Amino acid sequence: MEKIVRKAFSIKDYIIKIRRELHSHPEPSFEEKWTHQFIERELKSLGLEPKTLNKTGIIADIGKGDERVGLRADMDALPIKEENNLPYKSQNNGFMHACGHDTHMAMLLGAAKLLINYPLSRPVRLIFQPSEEKTPGGAKGMIREGALEGVSEIYGLHIDPEMNLGSIKLKPGVMMAAGDEMDIIIKGVGGHASEPSKTIDPIYASSLFINEIEGLIGRKSNSKHPIVISICSVHGGSTYNIIPSEVKLKGTVRTIEKETWRKVPDLIKNVLKALSISYGINFELSYKRGYPIVKNDLEKTEKFISIARNIFKRVNIMKNPLMGSEDFSYYLEEIPGTFAFIGGGNKEKGITSILHSPEFLIDEDSLPFGSALFYLLVSGKINN
Repeated sequence: MEKIVRKAFSIKDYIIKIRRELHSHPEPSFEEKWTHQFIERELKSLGLEPKTLNKTGIIADIGKGDERVGLRADMDALPIKEENNLPYKSQNNGFMHACGHDTHMAMLLGAAKLLINYPLSRPVRLIFQPSEEKTPGGAKGMIREGALEGVSEIYGLHIDPEMNLGSIKLKPGVMMAAGDEMDIIIKGVGGHASEPSKTIDPIYASSLFINEIEGLIGRKSNSKHPIVISICSVHGGSTYNIIPSEVKLKGTVRTIEKETWRKVPDLIKNVLKALSISYGINFELSYKRGYPIVKNDLEKTEKFISIARNIFKRVNIMKNPLMGSEDFSYYLEEIPGTFAFIGGGNKEKGITSILHSPEFLIDEDSLPFGSALFYLLVSGKINN
């Protein structure tokens, strides 16, 4: 085991304590007030001078000079009621760190402690970012207010409880999809369910639209550049025997290639126009661009992989991008860097939950690995 990994494990209790405190106080996007105060206090205890950006975000510098290495952790929680029976379970009923942002902050604070205890010549900027879970996200505001000034490369980690402890996965180039959102209202003519011929049924038209979208994916997308379109909310009608006058749909669109990303709104609009001609419905489409494609820098990712191979038992170089999205993409549009997933599960201990679930759990032994990796990414060496 690398020297710095042993040093990281020597402060494991500190990192776990931080994580559990954060886990018990989850807060939604741009409402991370307790979290902000906690991190600010912790950074000051390490002798740093934190600065508030973008409402509840924080940056803190270690060392002097430009050409800094940026290390980022996100801060917000999800509107999920925790179902784990833990001594440190959520105290904020209805909210939970079910995406592991508590672990990201803990790993970054662990890295900060290592960087203070074992200084490096390369200056560092710690970036604690609010609102990753809710578009338009917090990254753009952090960048706008100066989070990347003097920063020449950046790295981010995301815990994954479906990956076993001691593993990491990433991909050079396109790593994750762009994630857009759409709101659709399909309008018809309501009436009595016994006489559907006197109505224009928006529920039937909505079912056709959902089926047509599936065909759109199969026939209009290049197999090398897949599209994922998911309709996740359908609301229409209120009782057994009345055909409603409208149905509201919400959905997400995931793409991994710029030209496909550009074309998708028009393809969806054309499906709705065809239904309008065939069935007489009217429609409203609100298509909102979300986070861009996460594209890892090739050179920085090569550096990342070489370091990771000396820490982790398994480094998985992905063949295909993930269809999830992340606002870390905005940082990568500005400066080179790499984003990766670190294993937080443990089948032997029965820790096999998934992200965004009310039973989300991780093996906390994964946390020192993340702190050590952050440290070595700043160092650029594998033998610290």
